[in-house]
Amino acid sequence: MLKKLTGLALVGAIVLTVPIAAFAENAQGTAPAPTSKSTKPVKQLLQDKAQIFGVSTDGKTNEQIKAELQALSAAKHTEQLKKAAAKLGISTDGKTAEQLKVDIQAAVQVKLKEKAAKLGVSADGKTNKELRAALKAAVLPKLQEKAAKLGVSTDGKTNKEIRTELQAAALTKLQEKATKAGVATEGKTAKEIRAALKASKEDKKAEAVNKKAAKLGISTEGKTTEQVFAEIESALKAKWEKQAQK
Repeated sequence: MLKKLTGLALVGAIVLTVPIAAFAENAQGTAPAPTSKSTKPVKQLLQDKAQIFGVSTDGKTNEQIKAELQALSAAKHTEQLKKAAAKLGISTDGKTAEQLKVDIQAAVQVKLKEKAAKLGVSADGKTNKELRAALKAAVLPKLQEKAAKLGVSTDGKTNKEIRTELQAAALTKLQEKATKAGVATEGKTAKEIRAALKASKEDKKAEAVNKKAAKLGISTEGKTTEQVFAEIESALKAKWEKQAQK
């Protein structure tokens, strides 16, 4: 639940992102009034921005540079929207950025309302932004409860800060568990450690099953652990039935 809410927040952030064209929009033919932060002429500002985004400025006017930056911005923004739409299962075929934005906002609202219903939060008359705020408030006690179990302090911390510390605490516990199981953790993420622990557990299970099979004279060559285990069960069942008949 907590991870899903974070994911919806990220999708919402993409929808609300202001494209870099906003910079280009402000860069007109004449330089803006100098500020304490920057006194660079418009041409230099545009060239700096173009360099950041890999746009060539050789022999181009301010208007040409600005147009290319706007086009690049629009393309990047549309790409972000398409990725967000894909995560929500929304078709992007033939849709403009504005249409995608509307569809994403609608889909996010549906999901937010579903989360709100599960948490007992009223969604009536609330915007996506207001609903996120209400959900954050509802989730906070759950985060605090989870943090208390792991010995993580939550005083004065935001949901995001608590999540970060919970992840760190969970990683430490995973590392301890892995160490006891003889699994290396150096340089591994929590996901990688879980995968390694699962693999280790499966290896130990396979080893135990193979030993049992050997005692019963069952071949394990070319067979999965599940197949060998099924044969062991069958052999044991037959053995018990034979004993019961005596």
